Amino acid sequence: MSTEAISSLQARIDELEKLSWCPDRSDGNCAVAVTPEARRARRHVQNSQCYSSRWVWCPPNYYELGLEERKKILGAHSISQLCKACLFENKNYVPNETNDSGLVDNTNSKYYLVVVQYVESINTNKLASELRGLRPPGSTRMDPKYFSDLRLAPEEVSEQLTGYGHNGVSPFGMLDTSIPVVVCKSILSVKPKFIWMGGGHKDLKLGVAVSEFVKAVNGIVLDVSEPRTFD
Repeated sequence: MSTEAISSLQARIDELEKLSWCPDRSDGNCAVAVTPEARRARRHVQNSQCYSSRWVWCPPNYYELGLEERKKILGAHSISQLCKACLFENKNYVPNETNDSGLVDNTNSKYYLVVVQYVESINTNKLASELRGLRPPGSTRMDPKYFSDLRLAPEEVSEQLTGYGHNGVSPFGMLDTSIPVVVCKSILSVKPKFIWMGGGHKDLKLGVAVSEFVKAVNGIVLDVSEPRTFD
């Protein structure tokens, strides 16, 4: 096959891919080119059989808009459906001395990806308490001091571990698959039970049914958030 024929075929494949990402655009004209990161997130969603999933490319000024305007762009019913994923680091993390299996210990991880609604904020004291509570009372429960310094991970660390940049972090397709995903309990009360989150690119949002989402990412549902106060 000639170089010209290969280039033509690749161009056609690119156009077909755009159409698959933007079914509402007959010309397949997405806001931006589909990236490897976005493909990675979508592959995880598809492999997890999240049949409810929807993808929406947003305008570049999306994060300059208020929540009500973002809701309209996504076609959401309520701003309570809008969520974000934040990587938290346990600065006092101490590896388990007896964990020789190499398996991930969700009760004692250096990093946790927390999915929270925009109308809520993370209470780190609650997060520390709930993470400790994942272990039964007694000698196996971690001392409070090991969870006394939970904070947002630096942006460069988040990008290195998740594989996604600022405003594009998705719980799907993270590079470090060992990071536990914490789902704020308040998300389970969203009506309708469908949420929106990062899709692997700052201009791409993913919508999915709450039940499918929690199952797909093996989410740990914890009561770690509280309503935000808006000025």
